[in-house]
Amino acid sequence: MATTEQHPSGAPARSAGSAPLRVVTASRREDRDPPEPWESPASEADLAELSTRRFERLPHRPASASEVPARALDDLRGVVGDVGLEQLFVIPRSTRTVGSARADWVLTPTEVIAVGSETIAVWIDDDHGPRIRAVLPVTGVVAVLDRSVLLHGRLELVGPESSVIVRYNTVGRPELRELLLPVRTSLQPVAAALPEGIGQDPASLPHKWMALLRSTEVQPAGPDRLVVAAGDPWNVRPQLHDGVAVLSSRELLVATDPTPDAQMAHFGVDLLAVARSRVRAIGGGRDTLVVTVADLPRDVEIRVAAHPALVAETIALLGPLVGAA
Repeated sequence: MATTEQHPSGAPARSAGSAPLRVVTASRREDRDPPEPWESPASEADLAELSTRRFERLPHRPASASEVPARALDDLRGVVGDVGLEQLFVIPRSTRTVGSARADWVLTPTEVIAVGSETIAVWIDDDHGPRIRAVLPVTGVVAVLDRSVLLHGRLELVGPESSVIVRYNTVGRPELRELLLPVRTSLQPVAAALPEGIGQDPASLPHKWMALLRSTEVQPAGPDRLVVAAGDPWNVRPQLHDGVAVLSSRELLVATDPTPDAQMAHFGVDLLAVARSRVRAIGGGRDTLVVTVADLPRDVEIRVAAHPALVAETIALLGPLVGAA
C-alpha cells in the first residue's frame, strides 16, 4: 500500500510511544449491510404499520416542539445544553432491509440528534426505554463520514476511540448535513495558502460535480480556494465510487458516487470530511483511499472505497499538500 507522510500544522505529532492507530473502514455498497446494535428484527406488524405511514416517518428538523418526541428535548438539554429546535434532527421509527429476504428487515427506533456548541448527543426510544444513546464532544469529531446504502444513509461521526453512528432515510440528508455545518467549521482554517494553477478547474467538470464544488457541502464556510483531484467523472457511464477529492483551507473532502446507476442520481454523493489541520497523511492503493487523521491519544486511519483513478490522483496531487506551510 502506497502512503505519504506529512505533518499538518497544529496537528499533534506522533511519538514512539503513541497508542496504536484506530482503523475505520467504510463498508462498500456491494457488502452486506448488517444491523446496528440498537436495531432489532422487524415483525410483520412493524412492516404493515410503517409501510402505510411512509410520509409520516421521514426524518426532518422540527418546526415546533410538538414534532419532538416527549422527554427527548429535556434529556438532550441535560447533556448538550440549551439547544433550540433548529439544532435538532428527528428520525422517526422506521424499517430498512439488510438483505434480500423478507426476514432481513430491521426496525430502527425513533432517534433525535442534537448538535450543541460543544457537544453532540443522540437520544433514542426503543425497547429499553427513552434515553441518551451516544455523546461526543464537538472537538472530538475527527471526521464526518456520510454514505448511502440503498435509500438509507449511515452517518458516522468518527472519534479517536469510538464513533457516533446514525441511520436515516436519505430524504432528510440535506437537512442533516446542514445541521452538521457548525461541526465541520469548528476548527480554524490552515493559514498557509494553497498553490494556484494546479488540479482540475471546477468549471471543466460535469455539471453534477461542478455544482457540488460550489455548494456548502464542499465549502461549508463560504467561498474558498480549492485544489481538486478527480477520478473519471467525464465517463458517460457513472462508475461506483468515482468522484472528486478536494483540499481547501479548512478541509479535505472526498465525494463519491454511491451507485453506478445513472437513474439513481437522487441518491446524491457519499462524503468524507476531515479538518485539513488534522490530516496527517493521504495514501492508499488500487480501489481504497486511506486518510490518516492526527489526534490524541491515537491517530485514526479512515479507509474508504474509491475509483482507482481517484485514488491515484488524490495521492499524487493532494498528498504533497497535506500540512503545507
